[in-house]
Amino acid sequence: MISTRFTERFGIKHPIVCAPMAFVTGGALAAAVCRAGGLGIVGGGYAGTLGGEPDLESELSRAKSGKFGVGFITWALARVPEMLTKALRHSPSCVFLSFGDPRPFAAEIRDAGAALICQVQFLSQIDVALEAGAAAIVVQGTEAGGHGGNRSTFPFVPEAADYLKIHSPRTLLVAAGA
Repeated sequence: MISTRFTERFGIKHPIVCAPMAFVTGGALAAAVCRAGGLGIVGGGYAGTLGGEPDLESELSRAKSGKFGVGFITWALARVPEMLTKALRHSPSCVFLSFGDPRPFAAEIRDAGAALICQVQFLSQIDVALEAGAAAIVVQGTEAGGHGGNRSTFPFVPEAADYLKIHSPRTLLVAAGA
């Protein structure tokens, strides 16, 4: 067991997070990560707006083996916000939002008792995540999924850490993997 602020906040044994990758991170993978002591997050991806996406409610039912979460591409969730309500009925411990403004969803997430995790690709996005009440910020460079700006995660992490230390020291920081 490794104790960090992240493991304490999310009640997990290891500071490992399974990213909610669309079309990849289903309930079985999220459940396996949870059983191993990490935080498994089901990829809700495009919230059913693209053809061929797995049925989110079925995947969430498969994930219920510990502390699990669900993640969405925020701009897609804005098209079908009822998907958040459906996902929250499964009592995830967190909701992971990427690529858009999390603020319209923050109150519903908070009211359901879930923590908000926001992924950012630019330092300027941290303020929006903080305004939404993010419990954790995930910083993602270009090598982590090929998304976002034009910088690497390696220099982004300490810059984000310095920023959070000044503006919101209780907010957790996570580095996205490659």
